[in-house]
Amino acid sequence: SVPSAAGADSPAAHDVAAARPLSVPCDAGAGFPAVRPAVASTSLSAKHEKPSAPRIASRYSAHVPAAHPSVPSSSDMRISKVKAQESSVSEGWKKLSNSDFENTTDVLTSLKKELSLSDWAIYTTIRKITDAVYVEENVNEKVLTQMFLLSQMGYRARVGSSGEELILLLPFDSPVYQVSYISDDGWDYYIYSYSRLNPNNPLYTFGEDFSMAEQPISLVMRHGLSVGYDFYQLKQMKLWEPIVGDEVLAPINIPHVQFTLDYPQSDLMTYHKSAVDSELQKAIFKTLRYKIIKDQMNPEQAVSFIMNLIQHGFEYKTDYEMFGRAKPLFIEESFFYGSNNCKDRVLIFSWIVRDLLGLDVVMFTYPGHVACGVNLGDNVSGNYFEFEGAKYMMCDPTYIGAPIGATMPKYRNVTPEIVKL
Repeated sequence: SVPSAAGADSPAAHDVAAARPLSVPCDAGAGFPAVRPAVASTSLSAKHEKPSAPRIASRYSAHVPAAHPSVPSSSDMRISKVKAQESSVSEGWKKLSNSDFENTTDVLTSLKKELSLSDWAIYTTIRKITDAVYVEENVNEKVLTQMFLLSQMGYRARVGSSGEELILLLPFDSPVYQVSYISDDGWDYYIYSYSRLNPNNPLYTFGEDFSMAEQPISLVMRHGLSVGYDFYQLKQMKLWEPIVGDEVLAPINIPHVQFTLDYPQSDLMTYHKSAVDSELQKAIFKTLRYKIIKDQMNPEQAVSFIMNLIQHGFEYKTDYEMFGRAKPLFIEESFFYGSNNCKDRVLIFSWIVRDLLGLDVVMFTYPGHVACGVNLGDNVSGNYFEFEGAKYMMCDPTYIGAPIGATMPKYRNVTPEIVKL
């Protein structure tokens, strides 16, 4: 939509809410008594370095294909001298509306379908386009163009101002942690700016509604990132092999791992609702299905086998030991790094038990810890909770050596929040 030129600037000032902290740190707990002790967590190093982006090993691919298809940007989309004022933003929006922007949005729409791009991937692609078109100093032009393109693709987006700079305001369909936000009209708008905001400058939003788009950004990855086989790297799961009794090779979608390294942090259900890379799922499920069928396991034995595998198949590391910051992992990342903690193990365990074994699973959420519950019927002994008329046995993939029905000692007298997965 094209707004009429604003007769006068009518900004509204907003208080900036502090960034939400990530709410579920993980407790390593202790090993189950008289069984294998818990993996000892190493002490935090004095310096935390951000992991470098993963690369494709040359033995798996003779070349690295181009990772970023080109997206056209028409010369008449270039805007200039945009000020952090509503009238200037309105003029810039009208120029963009009269440009040949459809070439850009059509290619973005095709790429979204072809590569199964998530909403966040669309935003980061648009940001890369504007960063390539404009020099570093043209912050306002970048932000307005980002808002315009997102709006044309149906996403709700706004711009605000702080001092002389425009800032992009994005609503999400789930909480985003460690990003400041403002609340307006029943929405939480998260602040994405090119520079650190000066707390002495008020943050304003504009009265003019520049777009009728209503869709918030979703962080759920409904489909795995679609790439060719050249982009995969085989990862040998050495800790799995003594338990499975065979070599285990996990195909890792490297662009997916690169993309999610700096993915926004959201609530745990974002990760549980996200799709798993199809090649990884196919390979892992084939290996586990063969083992379960070969050993003629019943459902209880299969769950016990999977839980033992997750307990011992990954090295235990906190987020800060791995990244120097809080970071939940997608399933593909756990297989790539070979290390994780309780929230990541619950994600992998519940994925396998639900999608391979076909059993109902819930998440038990405690202060500082998460575990799983599996519906195995009424004839299995041990700790359990009833939920929606069914009995869910405690299954903790972080309580090393613990069998089905065993709860970490510090949580035995705590009633968890129960979430259906």
